[in-house]
Order: sequence, then structure tokens, then C-alpha cells
Amino acid sequence: MISNTSTSTKIVDVAVVIPAYNCSKSILKALESIFIQSELPKEVIIVDDGSKDDTQLVIQGSEYADRVTYVKQDNAGPSKARNHAISIATAEWLAFLDADDLWIDKDKLRLQMELADKHADAVLIDSYASIDWHGQREEIESRQKDGDVLKQFLYRNIINATSSVLAKREEIIDVGGFVDDLRFGEDRLLWAQLAKVGGVYTLPVVTVQKFNAIGNLTSKGDKNYHYRVDLVHRLLGFIDAPKAELADIWLTNVIDFFRLSFKANDPDTYLLIFNDTLKHKGATLWFSKFGFLALHAKLFNSFKPLLLLKRSLKK
Repeated sequence: MISNTSTSTKIVDVAVVIPAYNCSKSILKALESIFIQSELPKEVIIVDDGSKDDTQLVIQGSEYADRVTYVKQDNAGPSKARNHAISIATAEWLAFLDADDLWIDKDKLRLQMELADKHADAVLIDSYASIDWHGQREEIESRQKDGDVLKQFLYRNIINATSSVLAKREEIIDVGGFVDDLRFGEDRLLWAQLAKVGGVYTLPVVTVQKFNAIGNLTSKGDKNYHYRVDLVHRLLGFIDAPKAELADIWLTNVIDFFRLSFKANDPDTYLLIFNDTLKHKGATLWFSKFGFLALHAKLFNSFKPLLLLKRSLKK
């Protein structure tokens, strides 16, 4: 819990939720970015997801030890860690911060709470975010939301960063929190569920620095594809739409996996994705670029000649 703060500092009705795993090198910077906020949260809850490093010692030996609630659980993944923190929280709003991310605007909470006050239907407010791709490049995520955006979530995750999210605790609990058996896309599913019951808005200010590793999407091979399929099936159940629209939603969600399996010269995974998509798009899929590549995969069991041609054309 927040304590030992200046009596002149405003405390806002927010609990910060931090899942922590082997983050001894980054957690103190994350906490500092919270405690320099111009308006401080009511609670900061860290759930240590079975860290094997000295995360616990770093937190408990720091200047923030008596300003946070620290609990430890057996390793079960970030969704269960977040759900654990949510079950402990008492504040009206929840702010999410990953242990290796930073809030880089000291007015983040103040500005988001002001935006929430302007929209009675608000259940989720994010902000712009700066994404550092392992030091190789930096991008600004600036997708803007203004109310009813459920359908947009069906096509892609339109939240700029989980660490930018401020959301209503009661509504999160009502929809069941993070689905912990999904493991990939579970955050997007929760944001979509919230979008079903209220408004989603964006603060047009970069308030978060997020650090991503190159290759997140492919780090678990086709396992991530199966998680994506599971996610899309759940999302499609949110709306009653024409078959053609549902097919477009499906294709939009798997295009990245088409591209990555081609680039990795993995015809088996490509054909798996193609056959799944064929069930939704129908025979017309054969007349697209995806059909051409699927035929090539069937005939030659390799994309190597096409990859070499593509590289030579770039020279």
C-alpha cells in the first residue's frame, strides 16, 4: 500500500498491477516510474510469478518495500499473476505495468483519470506508447479509440501497450479477468470483453516505454498459431455478422503467420494455416497469392526458390 507520502500529494483510486518474473534488474526502475507520478495510486501490487533470481530480495530491500504489496506464487504465467493481483486490489481502477516497462510521463495517471471523468461509459483508457525493439528500432504506437470499438478488436489488438492500460476493476472481474489457458492474446481477449460492456478511449500522449524482443510472434513456432486460432474462435463468438465479414476477420488474424511461415521456409505450417483459412474463405482463396504459395508448397515442399528470387529482386 502507498504510505509515507506527502500530505499534499493527491492519491487517486487506482491499483497498479505488476506481474513479476526474474526482473531483479528492471523492477526498481518500474517502481520509480510509478512513485514519481504527480498523482499517486492508492495501491501498488506486485505478484512474483515464481522468480528464480533475487527479485524478492531487491524489492524487499528497496526504498519501496513499505509502499507496495508484494506476494509470491508458484510459476503460473502472467495472466494468473495479474488475476491474483486483481483479486487483492480494492481500488476502482486498475493500471497495468509490466516489470520491464516504464511510465515515462509523470502525469500519466492524472491525465487518464481526467479523461475517465469526461466519459461516463469508460471502462478502459490507454495511451500512446513508445516501443523499443531490442535497441534495433523504436516505434510509437498511437492507435486512437473513442468509445465503441469492439469490432476493431476482432481484427487486431488496438491497445497500444498493456502497460498503458487503465481499466475498471469491477468490470474486469465481471467478465472473468485474464483467460489463463490462452497464453497468447489473452490481453486482447480481455480488452475486447471490456469493449462489449463499455467505452474504450485513448489519451493521445506517449506515457509508456515498452521493451520488446525481436521475434516475439515466432518464438514458440506453430504453438503461437494455435493460440491465435483459439483466440479468434472466441472473438468471433462476440458478434453476429455475415459469413464474408467473419472470413475477413479470420484472414486478417492469420496473415502474419502466413508471412512468417513463408519467410521461415516452413511449408507444412503454411499449408496448415491455408487449410484452416480455406474453411472460412472458401475456394476463392486458391485464386489469391495465398493459393499460389500453397500450391507451390504442395508441389515442391519448399519456398526456397521463391525466397531466393525475392531477395534477388530486392538487390
